[in-house]
Amino acid sequence: MVCNNDRINITLRSVRIYIMRMLLVVVSLFLSVGVIAGDSLKVAEKAEIPALTIANVKKVLEQEKVRYTDIVLRQAITETGWFKCTNCSMSRNNIFGFYYKKRYLVFDNWVECVRYYKRWQDRHYKSGDYYNFLKNVGFATNPRYIEDLKAIKL
Repeated sequence: MVCNNDRINITLRSVRIYIMRMLLVVVSLFLSVGVIAGDSLKVAEKAEIPALTIANVKKVLEQEKVRYTDIVLRQAITETGWFKCTNCSMSRNNIFGFYYKKRYLVFDNWVECVRYYKRWQDRHYKSGDYYNFLKNVGFATNPRYIEDLKAIKL
């Protein structure tokens, strides 16, 4: 003879087993979809990143609506030695030399660095002469930084 408490225990155990099985199925589906979507997303992102050239940097600066694109392009050229430096921030996809606590920031690709520049610019630049802004904000430690930027012919 089965008493009511035994039936309740059996029912609770069955419900727990059912819930655990369903959770396992949901988690498995979520992980498999996430892995597949994540892999395809990464492939798509890599396919969209253009080569690091002056023309491409200028195009992305314009697409991202960075203000003073010619000056900002000169900054990237100065920071990376015309995109040819080997021992600089460029190895971290950081074409503007951004750093925090004496360490270069690291980006997944140079386009992400341009997007970071746009956010930085929107946060810090309000109005006025952009060269003066760069000098006043202390963008570079080189006292000739502004003169060097102006000397670059695009």
